[in-house]
Amino acid sequence: MSKYIQVPESTLKTLSIGFYVPGVDLRSYDPSRLLGSDEIWEQIAGLFLACESGDFSALRRIPAIMKGSDAYLVWRAVTNLAGLASTFGFVKDVFEPFEKDGSGSEYFMATALGLTLDRDAIRMLLTLHNDASDEETRYQIERELSYLLEDINGPISRGADESIESEDRDTVHIINRERYFLKVEDALSLMLGQLPGPNTPILGGKVFDVIKLARQLLERVASAAPEIGRIHRHRLIFEAATGVNCAAFFDSPVKLNSLQATAILETFLDSDDVRRFAPGQRYFFGHPLGA
Repeated sequence: MSKYIQVPESTLKTLSIGFYVPGVDLRSYDPSRLLGSDEIWEQIAGLFLACESGDFSALRRIPAIMKGSDAYLVWRAVTNLAGLASTFGFVKDVFEPFEKDGSGSEYFMATALGLTLDRDAIRMLLTLHNDASDEETRYQIERELSYLLEDINGPISRGADESIESEDRDTVHIINRERYFLKVEDALSLMLGQLPGPNTPILGGKVFDVIKLARQLLERVASAAPEIGRIHRHRLIFEAATGVNCAAFFDSPVKLNSLQATAILETFLDSDDVRRFAPGQRYFFGHPLGA
């Protein structure tokens, strides 16, 4: 661009749920200029554009962005990017400075771990669950475990059994982690026996496959009773892997536009782009990750 035009912060906040900003051609902006901005959302946009071009070194800026803001949407945006565009090891390193500092980072770390599609994330999620003191973090961990190990909402998504016990005047909240962890371990063992190698990405208890994900999404959006949470997650993974604009999947966070979603997925599946994606390989906007 010959002249730098600031992108409205309110517009860029949509980067917390996807990688396309309505009414803004982000690709007309210089990533390095955005990364050098004083505005945190422009920095996030610069991070995304750098990764879209294959420059994943920019992700090293994520901890500084997190330290500079406690806004939920900021953390959500960089958490999604960390999980979808990097590795299990990188996510661990990003969140290490925030461990047990009272920032609530465990909730976001769980999301980032789940988005790596790495089987090693499962045991770390169990560790986070064991240490979780608030129910929102615990429920998010259970969702992530389900996304990795279950094809549909099942026993893992339903979470650990909870009960309330009274001791004298004190009320004790009991979480039956032992029984829940056994369910997770059983599902993990079953899945591991089916994987071709130690570094194979996973989703829904199976080898991750972009094309199969697109076909599965096509079935889900046409369902009479779609699992909205799972569609949100799969849409995000599909958009990140392929670069296909999926913003039109939803008219609102809870209102699926099945016609638009179907058209987007069918167009992709009918295109030559399907040849670019191999089973057992993660991608970010078509760039192979960990290859």
